[in-house]
Amino acid sequence: MVSGAVSSSAVAGAPAWDVIVGDRFIAALAAPAPEQVLHSLAEAASDDALELERLVGLVPSGRVDPVESFGLVWWAPGATSSVTAVVRGDVVVDLASPGGSRRFDARGIRPWHLADFDDVVALRITHAAAPLEHVRASGERVLHQRASLRTSVIEWTTAEGADAAPPAPWIDADTLLASRRLEPGPGDAVADTIITPRVAVAARHGDRVEDPAIAGAIAPAVAESSTETASGSPTAPTTDTAVRAPRFRIGHGDPVVIANPVLIGRKPMPPRIAGSGDQPELLTVESPEGVISGTHLELRLVGSRLVATDLHSTNGTVLRTASGTRRLRAGESIVVLPGALLDLGDDTIVEILSAQGAPGATRTDSRPHR
Repeated sequence: MVSGAVSSSAVAGAPAWDVIVGDRFIAALAAPAPEQVLHSLAEAASDDALELERLVGLVPSGRVDPVESFGLVWWAPGATSSVTAVVRGDVVVDLASPGGSRRFDARGIRPWHLADFDDVVALRITHAAAPLEHVRASGERVLHQRASLRTSVIEWTTAEGADAAPPAPWIDADTLLASRRLEPGPGDAVADTIITPRVAVAARHGDRVEDPAIAGAIAPAVAESSTETASGSPTAPTTDTAVRAPRFRIGHGDPVVIANPVLIGRKPMPPRIAGSGDQPELLTVESPEGVISGTHLELRLVGSRLVATDLHSTNGTVLRTASGTRRLRAGESIVVLPGALLDLGDDTIVEILSAQGAPGATRTDSRPHR
């Protein structure tokens, strides 16, 4: 069984999950899960050579008999506090670290949403409707190696964390918990909060997205705060962290530092359902021929990487890099590096620039955009 302590809890009226606990993974599928899928996962539970790609492939997520809701948590060989989470549908993974905790959900991403997390001391797999609470692993302890069970909640803590004090409270929109003395002295605050830019939260948690060739779809993993000018253009962040963030420009316009998710289109609109406090900035571009979609492209920081996502645009998005040109699939996400060009149509080119202060960041790029 995975290193640490695993426990399960049955909650009256809550959705049930069929769970397989392996040597290096925990898988939870919406019950009743297909018997053949559970059998395949059970067979893989003791496979020392099991790779993440194969594990994810055991759960159907295509057009033929897909499992609509599932969550996987994976530990690489020798890893204890670094995990990879894969979710689809209504499942969520709540992860606790020394600095606080966060909820990782699918956000409607297909075929699934994948991200890596470091410094994890406890986690929970449950339904998206479950309240955000501390991961206490207070349910019934799962003692058998390579277990198979049906439950409402499955939790894991490190061996050290199983008997330790509860983890820090949940991080809300713009708050980090300050370090707390075990024995507060006179006048010490019992618990302080520090207002901090969202980018700092990403760095603190070490979030990073798996290689898109493996993930198939990269999606938001970090919630950002938002500011917008009267004209709808994103405002440049002023924090030191934001200054080091990637930048972009449209055509020969001024560079814009990316600190918050940016939605670009002919008439961009925020998502109908906001996810985890996200407040994207809206950037309107001209499209005389009407080929650019209302909300065409998203640029978002995921950890230290910049991810571009085609938002199922009608005309599509063409990516041009030094290695070639290709059209993104509808809804496809990909990590983009400085020098990449994203062609939305109607002569609208989004150019990815180096972070301010990086080598070559002040260079004037005279390359044609067509």
